[in-house]
Amino acid sequence: MFSRGGIKPGEYVFVVQKEGNFSRIIIGRIQSVNGSRVHVVGTHVRPIGLIERIQAGRAGGRPMEIINNPDPNNCIFMLIDRVETGRFNEEVDQATSRVIWINENRYLVLDGWIKENFPEIFAAALSAETAEARAQARQTLIEKMNSLYERDLKDHVYAVARSAKIL
Repeated sequence: MFSRGGIKPGEYVFVVQKEGNFSRIIIGRIQSVNGSRVHVVGTHVRPIGLIERIQAGRAGGRPMEIINNPDPNNCIFMLIDRVETGRFNEEVDQATSRVIWINENRYLVLDGWIKENFPEIFAAALSAETAEARAQARQTLIEKMNSLYERDLKDHVYAVARSAKIL
């Protein structure tokens, strides 16, 4: 929770909401604050690819930790697989959801990652079953990265692609 005088309307947040055995994240901007409740407008993200891999027993350890306790620093592991996203425009209660302040650059990188469809592009590259399919997915990723104008997002995508051994 934020201390008195903490989060204010106009600031960016990363919200973690429990959803059954897993968590979904919300990235957005605070519209208003009313006690422990904050009105957030942004995007909700449910990491369906990671959830499916965990339920199938193909992912454990670090992925389980990330899906149960996502934060702005580790959430990229939720975002390199298929996700469900949608607009979010609701109040969030800090007593039941974890609300983390993020700076504008972090927000823009995460928002751009989702809006530019990088979860699907990375999922295709990482789950390709043939060398040809992997090469095609890699080429799609490179073309998409080369079309980016936002420098922080481009740097972030390149770093993740290198660490995932796609580049």
